[in-house]
Amino acid sequence: MEYAQEILVRSAKLQGIRGIRVRKKHFVDSVPCAYCRGSGVDAKYGKASKCPVCSASGKIKVTPPVVTCLRCSGSGRVSGDLSCLACRGRGAVSVRKDADTCPRCRGTGAEGVFYCSACKGQGIV
Repeated sequence: MEYAQEILVRSAKLQGIRGIRVRKKHFVDSVPCAYCRGSGVDAKYGKASKCPVCSASGKIKVTPPVVTCLRCSGSGRVSGDLSCLACRGRGAVSVRKDADTCPRCRGTGAEGVFYCSACKGQGIV
C-alpha cells in the first residue's frame, strides 16, 4: 500500500536545469517482484520452478522509501534473463528519506563509459 510520494528534486536550483531526471520516492512496505512480475514462477523454466528472487511469493519486503531501479528500469532483469545486480531482481532500491538527485550525473546514473561512482549508478545520493 502506498502511503505518500515525494519528488526527489527539492531545490529550486536543480528544478530549473534541463536534463535532470526526476524520480519519486514511494513509501511502501513491499513491492511486487519485478523478476517474475509478481507470479512467483521463473518464466525461463516453467510453472514448476520458483522465482529465484522472491522464492515464489510474488512480493518482496523493502525498507521504505524506495525508488525504481535505474539500471534495469524496474524490470529486475538485464541482458535477457540475468537478474539485475543493482536491485538484485527486485526492480526497486531503498534510499534515505532525505535522498536527492545526484548532482554529479544529474540523475542519469551514467558518467563517461561506466556508472557514476558518486551514486553507484542509481542517480540518487
